[in-house]
Amino acid sequence: MTHIHDMTDAPSFRMPQSPMPRVATERLARLAARWDAVLPGEHSARASRLESLLRRIAAAVRTEPFTSARGRAIGADLFAYGVVEGMEDPEDVLATSLTLLRAEEWVLLGTVDRTGSSRLAAVLAEVAAGFARAYGEAGADTPSTDPLADGIDEWCYRAGFEQAAHCIGLVSLDEGTLVGNPALRKLFGINGTDVPFTDFVHPDDLAEVLRLHQRLISGESEVVRADVRLVRPDLSVFWAHVIASMIRREDGAPAYVQTLVEDITERQSRVARLVHAAGRDQLTQLPGEAQAEKWLHRAFHGGSRTVGLCVVDLDGFSTLVDTLGSAGADRLLMAVAGRMQLVAGQHLLTRAGADQFLVLMADPENRCEPVQLADRLLDALSVPFMIGDRPVGVTASIGVAYSATASTTAAELTRAAEVACSWARSMGGGRRVEFDHRRDAGEAKRFALLSGLRGAIGRGEFRLAYQPLVSMDSRVLRGAEALVRWQHPDEGLIGPGRFIELAEQSGAIVPLGRWVLEEACAQAARWWHELGDDAPYVSVNVSPVQLASPDWIDDVIDILATTGLPPAKLQLEITEQAVLVDEATALASLTALSETGVRVALDDFGTGYSSFSWLRRLPVHMLKIDGSFIKGLREPSPDRVDRSIVKALIDMAHALELEVTAEWVETPVQVRRLTELGCDVGQGRWFGDPGPGQWVPSEFRRRLST
Repeated sequence: MTHIHDMTDAPSFRMPQSPMPRVATERLARLAARWDAVLPGEHSARASRLESLLRRIAAAVRTEPFTSARGRAIGADLFAYGVVEGMEDPEDVLATSLTLLRAEEWVLLGTVDRTGSSRLAAVLAEVAAGFARAYGEAGADTPSTDPLADGIDEWCYRAGFEQAAHCIGLVSLDEGTLVGNPALRKLFGINGTDVPFTDFVHPDDLAEVLRLHQRLISGESEVVRADVRLVRPDLSVFWAHVIASMIRREDGAPAYVQTLVEDITERQSRVARLVHAAGRDQLTQLPGEAQAEKWLHRAFHGGSRTVGLCVVDLDGFSTLVDTLGSAGADRLLMAVAGRMQLVAGQHLLTRAGADQFLVLMADPENRCEPVQLADRLLDALSVPFMIGDRPVGVTASIGVAYSATASTTAAELTRAAEVACSWARSMGGGRRVEFDHRRDAGEAKRFALLSGLRGAIGRGEFRLAYQPLVSMDSRVLRGAEALVRWQHPDEGLIGPGRFIELAEQSGAIVPLGRWVLEEACAQAARWWHELGDDAPYVSVNVSPVQLASPDWIDDVIDILATTGLPPAKLQLEITEQAVLVDEATALASLTALSETGVRVALDDFGTGYSSFSWLRRLPVHMLKIDGSFIKGLREPSPDRVDRSIVKALIDMAHALELEVTAEWVETPVQVRRLTELGCDVGQGRWFGDPGPGQWVPSEFRRRLST
């Protein structure tokens, strides 16, 4: 069934329309400088003009009612500002500009979300069209003065759509042919050949799609959306959410239809499973999910005092389907259901999804009973199943929940078992995990932090503190490590231990790491201007995700150029794990940076698997010995093993002509022993806690005078 929605009266997306804050203004200025740096040639006024264009792009995305057409004038002005003057290939200028702006969407939006991203993509497409039109009117060798006059101008299309992450299609009005960007072609499994868009629509949905298409052409609607079934050339069918809008020429005449396509097959499958669950599962003949809901309703409304619930997910079932085929997988599911039914006995076993089962237990005496049932289910599944003449092993992740019916609800019990099941999956499967309220509260806090993390950069909630790096023999301030803190609006100041891992898992570490590097380099540049060449360097941590990013090295070079910080005044701290994620790429990036003069330090040294030959290949300047070894040197009678390890690490580093920093230096005893062992630099509370950047010059002078 096709689900069609006319968006004429739909509530509009609202972005903040207040004056742009100073922090956002500064970010746009820095982005304009980076934009100017990636364009060929040099023009004295170009950066300020580009900053003006960035402000207009940000305003076009934010302004209500939204229309992408504002981007066309911006594109024309981009050409008019002379950025392509004397250049042989304006297409490259446009493609380079659009690539940069798409990569920096969080700077333009102040946040990252689907609606804002779609708006920005539409505005940038119009920027490309306006640029192309201006280029044509200037007398370049293009087939028409209007890139939409005879169809889609090839190089405008390539720059505006070819690199987009969303699945975008353009439908011509005369022949109805569909031109797709790489993401859309990959979704359909087609090459670049133009094909009528009707070839991809399921026959049962075609009439509605054509009716909707006609509404766009007639002007009755400017934007529509639909949930439809689409068909690939191999005849496989998938559900898609399609948003279609009319793109018009400057005279208002229709030019072509732009479509955004999102694969929603999994979402529709979940809906279908819910509908199907109203009756008995046809394959296994087990009760469906609706029966489980009725059972729980009766249990929680006077039928039972306590309830136990096991959620059973078969591990890696999609791989088993690929291996066995659909028929073999069906036979396996029937065998699994039969074996579980024997174990469940009088307890209710239901099939809740393709590879998920529920076992419901009425009036268990205590929480041990459902746990023991889960263990028996795992034991039953551990014996291989014979599918034809082939033994097939099956494991499962089981979440167990138990509660008195008077103190909770059916929904809460179900959620508890599902959460416990997800914990079992995250631990590798093949096990049961019982729900734990304290662990759940911790997970909820982590989720709340993750939700706030995505917008915290745009809200200016992060802070940097700088901890001294001090020479062990002269006590001179050699450098300062930039440590990020989160000034959370509800929880106050949060240390990096609570949010860095979340940032790495969510991908937010890339924009956060860029912000840290920009702020730290700007601060170190102020130290350098005040203290001269003797100024301390700034040390910045780099995560494995950043180091693996293809744009990271360009970010570092651009930030150094923008802030004016000499490369020798920047030290980047990496870990062995960061290098080992993609050793070839990491070595190439670090070598290139090292050749510019940037210092590289290997952090947490001694905790990994470094070998002497591996260290010789790394372009590092300093090793930072992990604080767990330094801690053993604080007692009057030091740990002899720790002392021997520290001495060996220092001797090895010096043999490689590398400096050594000791972390966690907290007592004068540690200072004396590390100095005796030849350690070069110390860091820890004995030398100073992290403080504001303004403190560094005075601390530098104080140490020089003592």
